[in-house]
Amino acid sequence: MKLPQNLQGNDDSVKQFLKGFHSDSTKESYCKKLSQFAEFCKMSPDQLLQKTNAQPRVMQHLIIDYIEYRKSIVSGSTINQGIASLKHFFEMNDAEEKINWSKISKLVPRFKKTGNDRAPSTKEIRTMLDAADIRTKCIILVCASSGIRVGAFEGLSWGDMTPLYKDTKKQELVAIKIIVYKNTNEQYITFLTPECYSILLQYKNLRESVGEKITSKSPLIRNSWDNHRYRKNQTKNPKDVKYLTPKTIANLMGEFLKRINLRDSSGEYEFKQIHGFRKYFKTNAERTIKTIDVEKLMGHAENYYKPSEDYLLEQYSKGISDLTISEASDLKNRLEKQVIISDKKVGEIERDNVLLQDRLAKLESSYGSLKEILEDVLLARTK
Repeated sequence: MKLPQNLQGNDDSVKQFLKGFHSDSTKESYCKKLSQFAEFCKMSPDQLLQKTNAQPRVMQHLIIDYIEYRKSIVSGSTINQGIASLKHFFEMNDAEEKINWSKISKLVPRFKKTGNDRAPSTKEIRTMLDAADIRTKCIILVCASSGIRVGAFEGLSWGDMTPLYKDTKKQELVAIKIIVYKNTNEQYITFLTPECYSILLQYKNLRESVGEKITSKSPLIRNSWDNHRYRKNQTKNPKDVKYLTPKTIANLMGEFLKRINLRDSSGEYEFKQIHGFRKYFKTNAERTIKTIDVEKLMGHAENYYKPSEDYLLEQYSKGISDLTISEASDLKNRLEKQVIISDKKVGEIERDNVLLQDRLAKLESSYGSLKEILEDVLLARTK
């Protein structure tokens, strides 16, 4: 990641600031916000720290002035992110307590959430898939069928996937195991649906058709390439492969949803552009999978619950029909359920028929015995 110009010096405060991140996307965002504040104050990061240690009230008033200045330019959420980056800067440099953050937080304008708690519906996702290019389809289906976070794409490779079959002949694909955040403390496994894997293979074939050599280390989702002479940051060579950053994916999805009229410029959305798919996974998976197992498949840590991979696969398999987006697959599942119901009804009718026949046979037997008795009585009376 390239630092903003005013953070590229040898400031010790910047070195400390950069140590406190687990996500590259968060680091990039916070660096940008710190750079903007330093530029506003016309100071270097070290000078900001020195001013805070020597005159904390002056620095506090500078932060308040900065908030007032930014109110007319950006949204409340952007200002809040900027304050978070400053708080992180001072915290990593042991100067956080010199600022009254409680007072400052009261001055930050309230901001609207970009999405409520609703997950996109299956119908809405089908609309997206109908309009999307192959790469965007892959992003949507991977998120919706596994519930991974957008940050997981950066570093996710083809070698992190393993197709799992029902038997050794590999004729029936059950699901695809995927290792998320591989070789990190946050590593966990989850799965993808066969539907998702089918689209990923189409995407892979497209990339190979233009000359890319895909190996186990190749990005699962990569940067685009084209020869459009006016395109900014164009990649003419398809062999120049890079991972997509979370920010790039978020921007890509935001623009895509606007283009198909599932977003507008009001700033109020019914579901979040990426995190909404994670909610979709949880909502639909919990129809057939226990919540604790869904949480495990989403990478939520639980120190005392350690189910085996085979168990998680078994549980995930139960939810595949609910996580499959395709309308054709949905119709197939409905038909299969209807066949099961019909077979059950036929079985019930057949059982009832057997019972009726048995009952009729018993009645006929009883009638025959009664007839013999009556005949004997009548014969006795005639003698």
